[in-house]
Amino acid sequence: MKAVIYVVHGSQIAKKNQELEQLLAVTTQGLGDFADLYEIAYLERQSDTIGRVVSRVLAHGAREILIAPVLLFPALHALVDIPKQVDEVVAAEEAISDVDIKVTYLKTFGDELFIRDILVDRVRETQAILPGAQAILLAHGTRHFAEPAQMLANIAAELQKKTGVTVIAVDYLGEKTYQEIIATNVVSNIKQVVIPFFIYDGVLVSKINNKVQTLRQDEPIIFTKTLALDPRISQALAGIIKGEKTFDTTFSRLT
Repeated sequence: MKAVIYVVHGSQIAKKNQELEQLLAVTTQGLGDFADLYEIAYLERQSDTIGRVVSRVLAHGAREILIAPVLLFPALHALVDIPKQVDEVVAAEEAISDVDIKVTYLKTFGDELFIRDILVDRVRETQAILPGAQAILLAHGTRHFAEPAQMLANIAAELQKKTGVTVIAVDYLGEKTYQEIIATNVVSNIKQVVIPFFIYDGVLVSKINNKVQTLRQDEPIIFTKTLALDPRISQALAGIIKGEKTFDTTFSRLT
């Protein structure tokens, strides 16, 4: 029996969790009988933890589990936290049941074609909002692995090539902080519009927006929408799951 477990971060905003669950229900519907079981597990703030959900699918007879991280980039959650929690439960089950359980950790979805298409739309929106502006592509970022920053830079370069708009990659937690780049543009009087590269507009995006607004006093710095739970996210996830796509690189741990 095969199970797909979507692993999501979880939001402090209940409505966002509900909307994401609805999007994943559409994904599941599109996958049909690809798997026997589909479940959602949360990294934070919900009772359906990874451990509980893995235990549940094993109790239902699953012996092949696909872990689908509903995360944009391969950082600490996708590469460390999720495997650790899954492996603990699976190892315990194998020890007491004398069964072999196959677990496949699928890739994150931020660099999938459908997501890049959404971002192309966002970049073009920046020009409708403020012609001639730089597009500041702002992702969460990580201090723990090198590859996400390069992935973001590659995405920004592709968006710039496709749209002809200058796209600057920055992140919330990386070495080249978003505040430095945006503040420099303000001082240099360079027009800019921020594209928050997040799945939805949650507490963190609001926090970032508030910080950015302190960098300019005379007028607000414009933000576009996030990915805003665009239906194309569902298509990106379905493609990863159907293709059982995994990471094809060895990640470099920084901290």
